[in-house]
Amino acid sequence: MKSITFAISKGGVGKSLLTANVAAALAAKGQKVALVEGDPNRPLQTIFGVDVGSKDVKLDDVVRGDLEVQKAVYPAGVDNLFLIPSGVSLEAYFDMNPASFAGKLMEVEADFLFIDVPFPLGEAAFLSLGVCQYFIMILTEDEFVLCVESAIDTIRLAKYLLKCVPVGFVLNRIKTPSKFNEEFVRDLEDLLEVPCLARIKESPEISKSYGGVQSEKAFLAFEKYKGSEFAEGINKIVDRLVGDLPEPLKKDPVELIQLVVGPSKAQK
Repeated sequence: MKSITFAISKGGVGKSLLTANVAAALAAKGQKVALVEGDPNRPLQTIFGVDVGSKDVKLDDVVRGDLEVQKAVYPAGVDNLFLIPSGVSLEAYFDMNPASFAGKLMEVEADFLFIDVPFPLGEAAFLSLGVCQYFIMILTEDEFVLCVESAIDTIRLAKYLLKCVPVGFVLNRIKTPSKFNEEFVRDLEDLLEVPCLARIKESPEISKSYGGVQSEKAFLAFEKYKGSEFAEGINKIVDRLVGDLPEPLKKDPVELIQLVVGPSKAQK
């Protein structure tokens, strides 16, 4: 199983939207994908139209009660795609049992595991990046310098402390494509030392996929706009993920979480 998170210390970059659509595109290629929804606002449930009730088993119930993780895995309405609602913010697992959190996710049976985290990352970064083998950064034209600074900081934290390998970055919500020409992108790749996986333009239609605008329902943009530039960008990311990824740097996420947060807190 390949475990991946989109990570950047900035809100409004389209992290949950890309997570949902990349996962759906992988599932369309026959890959079994499990999504961990770590955002209390439940954006993935909104996009996929999945309603996990208050009495349904969630990941925090699994960790607290030492249950089988499969009890918290729900169909996401797309073939091969499954949702694991957290029930609480990822930070809450630090006061629960972060080592068990990591261990339960390693029991998930899937080809790909994605962890979606809220902004700001904070302690959630230690869990998402600590559990995952790989991460993808997202940069937007708005506050671009801040995005680059955040990407550099995330690489330092993820690669060197949490042994999470950067796969590349996505230039998302680009409003003026001429600014992000080939030469500029190559310079950015040299700076971050990872490839640009896709350049995705700003699109009002794609933004509506979150729902909530003039009573419009959320939808899966990759499925609705097949053949669009957005779908092409998503497929480029997917092609990279199903290809030959670098060797993972960590062998045991549970052991790493215990090392980073301390044995007593990890097994609280």
